[in-house]
Amino acid sequence: MPKAYKKQVTQMQTHNNNTPLQHCNRVKNANPNYTVPSNHTTRLAFVRDLVEKSQKINIVKSDAAVYMRPATNRKKIYYPDREKAMRALATVFCEHVNIVTHQVQISLRNAADACGLSTISQTELNKAKLDKSYAPKPSISRVSRAFKDMVDLGWIVAHKEWQVWDKHAGQWVDKYFEVTELFFKALGITPERVARQRDARLKYLRKEGVNSGLTAEQLGVMSINEIKERQRLAHYRKVFDRIKEKRAITKVKRAITPKTPEQQRHIAQQRVLSRLGASASLMSLEVFKGLVNQELAQLRAIAQYEPSAPPH
Repeated sequence: MPKAYKKQVTQMQTHNNNTPLQHCNRVKNANPNYTVPSNHTTRLAFVRDLVEKSQKINIVKSDAAVYMRPATNRKKIYYPDREKAMRALATVFCEHVNIVTHQVQISLRNAADACGLSTISQTELNKAKLDKSYAPKPSISRVSRAFKDMVDLGWIVAHKEWQVWDKHAGQWVDKYFEVTELFFKALGITPERVARQRDARLKYLRKEGVNSGLTAEQLGVMSINEIKERQRLAHYRKVFDRIKEKRAITKVKRAITPKTPEQQRHIAQQRVLSRLGASASLMSLEVFKGLVNQELAQLRAIAQYEPSAPPH
């Protein structure tokens, strides 16, 4: 048995009947892997090269990683599970990096899903069984630990002032973060090549802006720092829109799932009437029924509700 797994099963506590409770600390996915999507061929050649290098090079054991390790106060090498998680994340980040701003345009949660590092506990699964409208909350703790190591190594910049708290949801919104020059060096990419790629892309964007009829003032905001600031704002807007949409879906699920078909239709009727207002009286009954049917179908689709089959 490998040394890393000598103590995979430990006794955590004892029940009242003195039966030991067994707990396995082996990771759920021992071999996380990011599958390159079919549309990867449409990516920039530089991005495709980054992804290819991240899959061939063990970035965690690169000279850049070993060089930075003393700065992290870490003396030991990374355990195989952590190393694999960091390598999988690196590939995802390469696929989604903006070569002008170096922003990684994917959330940690989606990155965890993309490479098989997110898990759902049995407790969450049990909650979903009891409440059909409940969406199990995946855990990305393994990704969070790997991400922190990448920050400590100087590969990632994720300043605290860039993080935003959502008061309504009671949680931090998806992190805004960027890869650094050291990240590219760990992949064997020189700073000069990174700078050339950034300048070429920025030149292309400016040319496209001229062709699209942008004014000199609008083109003036295409400095690196100003583009980064606009990217951060766009990132936050997108995150809040996604949270708002998710909250709306949860609300619909809770309203629809426990109701009978008749009650669901009543909800759809009320939503249509509320949307139409006084103009509802100006349409025919057939048109109103059609709108109610459309609304009901949409609500059921959002709630992923399937009416039970009629008895034979």
